Amino acid sequence: MIYKQTTQVPNFIFSVLPGLTESELKIILTVIRQTLGWEDKKTKQRKTRDRLTISQFTQKTGLSRRVITKAIQSLSQKHLLTITDFKGNLLTQSTDRKGKTYIYYSLLNPMHQTTQTSAQTVPEPMHETSYNKTNSTKRTVSKVKRGMLGHIGALLPSLQNLFLSR
Repeated sequence: MIYKQTTQVPNFIFSVLPGLTESELKIILTVIRQTLGWEDKKTKQRKTRDRLTISQFTQKTGLSRRVITKAIQSLSQKHLLTITDFKGNLLTQSTDRKGKTYIYYSLLNPMHQTTQTSAQTVPEPMHETSYNKTNSTKRTVSKVKRGMLGHIGALLPSLQNLFLSR
């Protein structure tokens, strides 16, 4: 289901989430909102970069200027954030950005970052059922409740034995 007035977050953000600080997460979510959260009405394309100032980051995140600059530098070093000038030249160091009025932020190739999910590769078991209403039989397909699949299901009996032996 697609909701209007929402911003989709790329899956790779969830895979790097444990390695992010709270301030880094606030910065990256702000960049996602300001880029992927906007669609050009003419081209129907999402923005790939946006010009943001430290004052805008302060207003949108509630963080101090010092924390924002540290988080931006960290995200740049982690290769999660691309920082460029008006012409598209990379500004990887904070000294490169000092004094610049037009600094653009974007996710580092968000379309090329992929994650593997088991839900995409494991087909759901299905079975057919019959439905009888007003003397006519209608065939429907319903999902079968998933059993314990994969490594978690294999661990369950050993965990039960561990707790029962105590």
